[in-house]
Amino acid sequence: MDTTVELKIADVVYPGKGLARIEGCVVFIPGVLTGEIVSARITRRRKNYAEAEIIRIDTPSPKRIEPACPIANLCPGCCYQHVDYAEELLLKQAQFISLLQRIGHVEEPNCLPAVPSPASIGYRNRITLHASRDSQPRTDTDKGPRLGYFALDNRSVLDIQACPLAVEDINHLLERLRADRQFMTGINDGQSLSLRYTQADGTLHWLKGTTPSKTRLTETTCLGPVLVPYNAFFQVNIPIADALIRRLTDILAETRPSAAIDLYCGAGIFALAAGKAGVPAVLGIDKNRPAIRAAKQNARRHELPGLQFQAMPAPAGLEYGLTPLPPAETALIVDPPRAGLGKEIIALIASHKPGTLIYISCAPDTLARDAARLSGAGYGIENTQIFDMFPRTPYFESITVFRYDMR
Repeated sequence: MDTTVELKIADVVYPGKGLARIEGCVVFIPGVLTGEIVSARITRRRKNYAEAEIIRIDTPSPKRIEPACPIANLCPGCCYQHVDYAEELLLKQAQFISLLQRIGHVEEPNCLPAVPSPASIGYRNRITLHASRDSQPRTDTDKGPRLGYFALDNRSVLDIQACPLAVEDINHLLERLRADRQFMTGINDGQSLSLRYTQADGTLHWLKGTTPSKTRLTETTCLGPVLVPYNAFFQVNIPIADALIRRLTDILAETRPSAAIDLYCGAGIFALAAGKAGVPAVLGIDKNRPAIRAAKQNARRHELPGLQFQAMPAPAGLEYGLTPLPPAETALIVDPPRAGLGKEIIALIASHKPGTLIYISCAPDTLARDAARLSGAGYGIENTQIFDMFPRTPYFESITVFRYDMR
């Protein structure tokens, strides 16, 4: 195989790379679209595939647009800056179905229409930047570190002035911090900087190892105000978070369980949704104690006495929560990290058999893997739906309803 090759892009596969074939070998290449013909350089050869980079685009797709970010081709965070947003959503939907079929062994997944983000840029309420003093300073007169995202090598730092994905207020704060010479010269090599925004609190920032001026924030959601610790998980795209909440509320209103468990509950947003959907008894479980304290306060603020919260690791909390409940009338809500559900959690679900499992996922590949495991435990997918929480990136959120076959 020549080092420089001409490739015709057959597809764009998860997580956002083009797929081509040459001499029977699969080649993955970023920054391309289906149908494009490109001149490319092979950068790596593996046993079953190769990787390449673009030299030039010989035949561009009509769906190609000018990226909103000046370093889109250098920053690995975004893989769809060069594509029309409607086309990006179609690509993600096709990838989702393919993963469920190939990995999840779901022959015909019932995928509802994907829910687009109201904004394809300027939506993130939090970003984290990394500092590096190993590279050249930004200017001859400013001795501060490079401050930005990791590059493709996952080591060097791309210096950024603003991130198009971040809300406008965060970029304004970043501009002010960059102009503060004392702040910039005080950042240590390898330190990270978090910038956060809420409608109620405005912007704040903190360096790793420090705390911000305010440690409890208020997110404005479709359920009302929700208290969140500054370092606890919360969705980065509030309009899509609201759409997820509304979908969950509809599912629970249709299912009408007598009890619900919200595993990995964080500050309790989905538990609150369950309570407001009329579920009489709701238990939220998370190992993050500050998040659980905030969840309890949220339940009091929203006057939902049927909500309880426990600070416990997921396996112990799930065993504790499911044991006393009638399986057929129980809904289990899970929103795990990107790694998905561990085998121990799957085994507990298989043992206790809650009638409804509502799986909220930010990683379609691990969701598909877990769908296959859950199928072996008697669970089938009733329906599933994409919520595009992360436009311009490879990722998206989804909500999937599994039902246990009682026969």
